[in-house]
Amino acid sequence: MTPHGRYAAAEKQLLLETIQQTQAVSDASLTSVLHQLGISSATYYRWTARAENGRLVDDPTRHARVSVPPTPAEHAAVCDFARAHTLMGYKRLTWAMVDQDIAYLRPGQVYQVLQRANLLARRPPRAPDPLRRPAPPDRPDQVWHIDLMYLYIRPRWYYLVDILDAYSRYLVHWKLNMRMQADLVMLAVQEALDMLPARRPGEPQLVHDWGSQFISREWRTFVTLAGAGDIRTRVAHPESNGRLERLHRTHREEGLIDEELTDYAHGVAALTRWHHYYNHRRPHSALRYLRPVDYYRGDPEARLAERTQKLQHALMARQTYWKESGDQTEAAGG
Repeated sequence: MTPHGRYAAAEKQLLLETIQQTQAVSDASLTSVLHQLGISSATYYRWTARAENGRLVDDPTRHARVSVPPTPAEHAAVCDFARAHTLMGYKRLTWAMVDQDIAYLRPGQVYQVLQRANLLARRPPRAPDPLRRPAPPDRPDQVWHIDLMYLYIRPRWYYLVDILDAYSRYLVHWKLNMRMQADLVMLAVQEALDMLPARRPGEPQLVHDWGSQFISREWRTFVTLAGAGDIRTRVAHPESNGRLERLHRTHREEGLIDEELTDYAHGVAALTRWHHYYNHRRPHSALRYLRPVDYYRGDPEARLAERTQKLQHALMARQTYWKESGDQTEAAGG
């Protein structure tokens, strides 16, 4: 069976049975099996819940949303914004434009505009992650991820220490060092802890790999005295610290891609600009395309309600535009 966008009830049932049988006769993880079938985890669990209630047949009216096509001005604004942000996917572009008051469209509408203009950004698919992770944090500053990244600034290599909040993907603190010794890493963590207004006992839990900085007696003493938690990731498995690995990839692919760092001061200035943009301007796919600051110290539900209101107002203006233009076909179109 070839994976596609829509499945009949019988196809869904067959896929669910195939997944269960594959797991029963092999050591493959559920994530790996779903990846091979091209089915997301969310889709699998949704089908499983619906199968238990005998509701695998799709509701034909569920997806029948009638949209009004973008106006010429909105079409131009989307294309201009996409050309200025070539590394953004269409969903991130959609919500960045809503938040920055560029255009108020749904992701499907933006996708169609970009597809027609040949402006869709493409990225390679992710490899499956076989690691079974613990339950995700449910509040800011509960879990922090810490890691180091090599960064070349002429004429030598430096070491960037990143501290990322797991709940909000907010880059809490960073430090650009000339050495990678444990004392400099501990200093960066202490500076981040000093910025917190208050914290719970044993938090934040500090997730890190088995680098020499984190297995020393000095590190263990520091964590104990700081009243934090200490979590080491799985050996030789960078995905265990996947949030930081993804952040470092974003550093290289987006934040510093156009920067030729010529000295230490230039590197610090570039990282400072990128740090602010990442936390306060860049929509994050894991956060419903909100910004990390919205989850770290904001009200994400209020931000989502604000988006909905903008979209509703834009829909009314779009309907008025097509009605006054006299093009009845466009006004009633998809």
